[in-house]
Amino acid sequence: MRVADYFDRTASINPQQEAFVDIDLDRRLSYQDARNFAHQVAVVLTEKLGLAAGSKVAVYSPNDSLAFLAIVGVSRADMVWLPLNFRNALATNAQLLSFFGADVLIFHSQFEDSIAEIKSLAPDIKHFLCLDGDSSQGDSLRSLFSDGPVSYDSGPEDPMATTWMLATGGTTGPSKGVEHSHHSVEATINLQILGAVISPNPRYLVIAPMTHAAGYMIPAFVARNGTVVVLPEFEAGRVLETIEAEKITHLFLPPAALYGMLDHPDAAKYDYSSLQAFYIGAAPTAPERYKEAVARFGPCITEIYGQTETMFPLLYKSTAECLDDKGAFRESVLRSAGRVCPGCRVEIMSEDGQLLGPNEPGEIVVRGSSVMKGYYTNPEATAEVSRHGWHHTTDVGVKDEEGYITIVDRIKDMIISGGFNIYPVEIENVINGMAEVQNCAVIGVPDSKWGEAIKAVIVLQEGSSLEAESVMALCKEKLGSMKAPKSVEFWDALPLSPVGKILKREIRDRFTGQTS
Repeated sequence: MRVADYFDRTASINPQQEAFVDIDLDRRLSYQDARNFAHQVAVVLTEKLGLAAGSKVAVYSPNDSLAFLAIVGVSRADMVWLPLNFRNALATNAQLLSFFGADVLIFHSQFEDSIAEIKSLAPDIKHFLCLDGDSSQGDSLRSLFSDGPVSYDSGPEDPMATTWMLATGGTTGPSKGVEHSHHSVEATINLQILGAVISPNPRYLVIAPMTHAAGYMIPAFVARNGTVVVLPEFEAGRVLETIEAEKITHLFLPPAALYGMLDHPDAAKYDYSSLQAFYIGAAPTAPERYKEAVARFGPCITEIYGQTETMFPLLYKSTAECLDDKGAFRESVLRSAGRVCPGCRVEIMSEDGQLLGPNEPGEIVVRGSSVMKGYYTNPEATAEVSRHGWHHTTDVGVKDEEGYITIVDRIKDMIISGGFNIYPVEIENVINGMAEVQNCAVIGVPDSKWGEAIKAVIVLQEGSSLEAESVMALCKEKLGSMKAPKSVEFWDALPLSPVGKILKREIRDRFTGQTS
């Protein structure tokens, strides 16, 4: 099935149900109206523009329900969606458009002033369509719509045809193009419904960019007869307010955003009883902050793990699993990323391709129908990441006797100090547990004695103060002297990717002057 098939099923069953709510635009769309918009897009692409199945259509927009409906229209037309993160630099998005060979760019009017430059940087794009109004840089999408309701029949589906072409996050190097087929996206939808335990009739709040994990979950919520509530960007107070006002049941955010909500002065003001699952992903959550989140938002905090290449959730950890029968936190489970979800296999592998037993550290590897077809025009990288018949995540993990997998760190973030392998996440969890700390990153910096020395870069809570010696002493007490930072710096902010991941390579570059 296509993404559009899941959408159309819900629209046929509940045409008058509220499908999308755009908070800032005060716009509420029924499934019937939303379906017509998506089918109109399919008709424009195929009949008005004359494009064939398999054409590549990029959508360049802030979070907006019309942008998702354009994606549904691309699916209905049997074309390929190319997401563009609106928080990327313009040159980065132009480079991606050229690399992927985009045929069409559907753009939001907010970015009209950028389109002329994109045209010069990506001259092979054939058509420019303005998503939400008139534009001097392209046709108004709505002006090409037919009068009255339309229905577009896609015909037979090739399950292995590419339907999404996604750029990797690029937190450890240049982006690659990840090809997902109808088959892998369908597997992802089912994986999310089963693994993330999405109940019927949810109200899903989208704040993080639709072009990444938060958006990849929308089809699963649509399939469960859900309503999607949209905020254009993260602002902690607005999110807290919207959870209460819209009776939100589910949302997805990275840990840094969760921390911002916990630290907001109005965090105790609102009612969060509607929440069923507050998904946290994209990076590990500090255990002490996880406990804070449960105390504030209730037993709904849910960590999920996956990658652009594998989709998600591969691993899942609910609040209930973190508690024993007396209500105390199980520290080993709390530190883990969770257990494998139904619909995939996740194991730990040695460097020579052997699957390892409990408590043996190795690379986390994956098998399942949600794994990508491969990297676009890069068979060498595809072969490298598919060694021994498993997808290699480049994350190091340990599985315990109960099946809980703890992510030790990314292979590329590992510090080798004095000949020992040191994984920063363990140190970061200790530092993030300090009351004065808002967030931190631990890296290795060149050192003549140790090879690499451990450095902690810390952002403090507003109005807090902390001595570097206190940080180093606590880490030495909790982890031993080998894992204690040799130096500590306090910064106003950490560099973050457009989806909220800490960009450690940028932090390292400040100390090495080289790209890592």
